[in-house]
Amino acid sequence: MTAADAARAACEAAWQARGFVPLGLLFDLAAATAPGAIGPRARALCLSYNGAMAAQDRIRAAAAWGDEAAADIAGWMAQAGLAERPAQRLSADRIATLEAALIADPAGYVAAADRPYPLSEGGSNLGFDAGWTAARLSAGQDRLAAFVAGRRSDTAVLLGNGPSLNAVDLSLLRGRDVYISNYAMRHPALRRLARGVAVTNLMVAEQAPFVFHDTPLWSFHPVWMGHVIPDRARTVWLNAVGGPLFFGAPVTRAIAWHATVSFFWLQILYHAGYRRVLMAGFDNSYVQPKGIREGVVLHQTAPDPNHFDPRYFQGKTWQAADTDHMAATYALARQHYEADGRVILNCTAGGRLEVFDRQDLATALAG
Repeated sequence: MTAADAARAACEAAWQARGFVPLGLLFDLAAATAPGAIGPRARALCLSYNGAMAAQDRIRAAAAWGDEAAADIAGWMAQAGLAERPAQRLSADRIATLEAALIADPAGYVAAADRPYPLSEGGSNLGFDAGWTAARLSAGQDRLAAFVAGRRSDTAVLLGNGPSLNAVDLSLLRGRDVYISNYAMRHPALRRLARGVAVTNLMVAEQAPFVFHDTPLWSFHPVWMGHVIPDRARTVWLNAVGGPLFFGAPVTRAIAWHATVSFFWLQILYHAGYRRVLMAGFDNSYVQPKGIREGVVLHQTAPDPNHFDPRYFQGKTWQAADTDHMAATYALARQHYEADGRVILNCTAGGRLEVFDRQDLATALAG
């Protein structure tokens, strides 16, 4: 294990144990990874580990109980301007009213900038400051334009996280526009190959926010995830809304947040102008209790059978999936792609995803 690996492991262990990382460990990691720029690197790492509102709450609570390490990091973050709190708690009724207005007119709601931006998910009822939301979405649009301008070909490779991902010959993907989701960021080879990562599930983000901030990749998130994952120069914030299923075209107005992060990606890749999207690693099946409702929280104590790594959700919580709901989003994506002469191909080895035509990945990449 290198010094950087050891320092990173120490930071993650502290975060898992305490919900935040003390200043000394952050500077140890900064020194191990950027010896010529320790101060700026420590600031970035502090945002990665301690930037979420929940982490700041834990720091303040620990400091109030006399924890000197917590008091030190709280003071340093305040002095460095790193203690951003973009949201406040609102009543469930107020959030429901705001959400209905947002769903009815997503772009108009944001443009009006006269109401908090609502989030009701995982027991949270938060209203984000309207000015903060507008600024994040404006920055997101500028960054999205830069992302689109950097597209290297007409073909994107979208990787799923199912067990079949282990059958993919990753050497075929070097130099390709590869996109990943969620904890695929923990896979070193995928992290090196990818151009971008997306996370739309709040529970996934909350359990390891540092994974999605401390990266050079383009990252795509709903704007309402900004209280968990701090901002950086390559983060694209989008106006992601629920309600009736739709396909975000253009995603600069609104993007649908339904069923699976893969649907989120398919809307982004359509906006980016890709003519072909090759999907691999999509098993489209889950080992979970029969008849369980989508979104019910499950606690994974045993090795995870649903993903490429049995450690993926082991020791974590996740939400039950609905493959029929996923299929509906995929069918809508196929409709939009084909109406414009584009194609989505399923290049997964096996699995149960039958919405798209199938083709071997090597053959599709050569086409």
